[in-house]
Amino acid sequence: MKKLIILLISIMIVCLGMLSGCTINKNTNENNNDKISGVSLAPDAPDSPIRKYFTMKKIIWTFDDYWIHFENHPPHKGFDGLSQQIHNYGGHVNILCPFIPSWIDEHYNYEIRNYSVVNEFVPLHTGFLQNHINLSLEFFNRSYITVAAHSWNHSSENLNYASLSYAYKIINYTLWNWYNNYHIKPNFWLGKGSTGNYNISLALKRFSDTYWTVYAEDFTGLNSKGKFLDGNSPAVEYIGNSCDPLFGCDFGDPCKTLEEAQQLFTDYSLGKEIIFLRGHPSILNDTSHLNDLYLWQEWINWVYQNHTLININHTQAIEYKIDRNNFVVTRNNGENYTINLTLCQFNHNVLFTPPDNNGTRWILHNENGKVIGEIQRDVFLSLEKGHCYYFTRLTNT
Repeated sequence: MKKLIILLISIMIVCLGMLSGCTINKNTNENNNDKISGVSLAPDAPDSPIRKYFTMKKIIWTFDDYWIHFENHPPHKGFDGLSQQIHNYGGHVNILCPFIPSWIDEHYNYEIRNYSVVNEFVPLHTGFLQNHINLSLEFFNRSYITVAAHSWNHSSENLNYASLSYAYKIINYTLWNWYNNYHIKPNFWLGKGSTGNYNISLALKRFSDTYWTVYAEDFTGLNSKGKFLDGNSPAVEYIGNSCDPLFGCDFGDPCKTLEEAQQLFTDYSLGKEIIFLRGHPSILNDTSHLNDLYLWQEWINWVYQNHTLININHTQAIEYKIDRNNFVVTRNNGENYTINLTLCQFNHNVLFTPPDNNGTRWILHNENGKVIGEIQRDVFLSLEKGHCYYFTRLTNT
């Protein structure tokens, strides 16, 4: 009897969906008014079942300046230890790696080309021996770690002035050397000092199928919304400025106490949807920096234990920014909602909250009646771009 009731509900949901309308005019970005019978809601409206996905702050992490030939691999207390700590809270960490140190670049007369790392670099530094490289590759392959290309050689070069031919050359060789030597395809680019320009974005567009997420904090020519003056940002999406306590660093304005770092976070996160935290943890393996390591550990604990956050990675941050205003929510009645992703360019792992919040069971179907999930409390559910979903209260039996 229970299965029959659920089946009947599924059929009714599909019918309601057809009546409520899952048709969006992609050219005008407007609802098809002839087909919609429900009430349109802002996705973050108080009675929207996906409001928390938009109102809860999202957090992303990046650790800078990982060198493969150094002892940065596990069990490094900074890169490895702090990444594991963040992972214990469900977080993801972007590891920014230059391909080549500047002193090797100098040895080869600054020639930007394909290299065979092990064969060519081992005589210069034993850190490029394969067994040593493998320790980093194991770290990079962890589910919560993403490898990012930190320019070519982390020199003082300012990419704000890169010509198009140079931009293409440096990005082409950086990305292909990562793949040819380490079988890694970074999908994130950061120039030295976060620099770059329109030519860098055009060059990255040549790799747009894979290499398109870019942290463009100090790109030249970007407006306050992260777009170039012509309104277009090929291959570049602007996340926003970052927050780094810089414990123990000899540059910038390092925090000296946990309280300073807490205030830094509070001031930085005010009004932000995406909180972008960065660190430079290479020094934390040194016994002279034990207090700085302790401050980092305590700060991470404080961030997670005192704030309600959604963990995402950098790619998800970009996808969220692009689709932020593409979700369409309709309340068909008090017991049925339509969640429309017709306009979205990406899939999303969306946080659902039962509108009544009293333990009543709700069920999510797609437009074909397939059950995606049944919930009684906050739950993340995976939604596909271009599809409609129907969120319905189940009748008690």
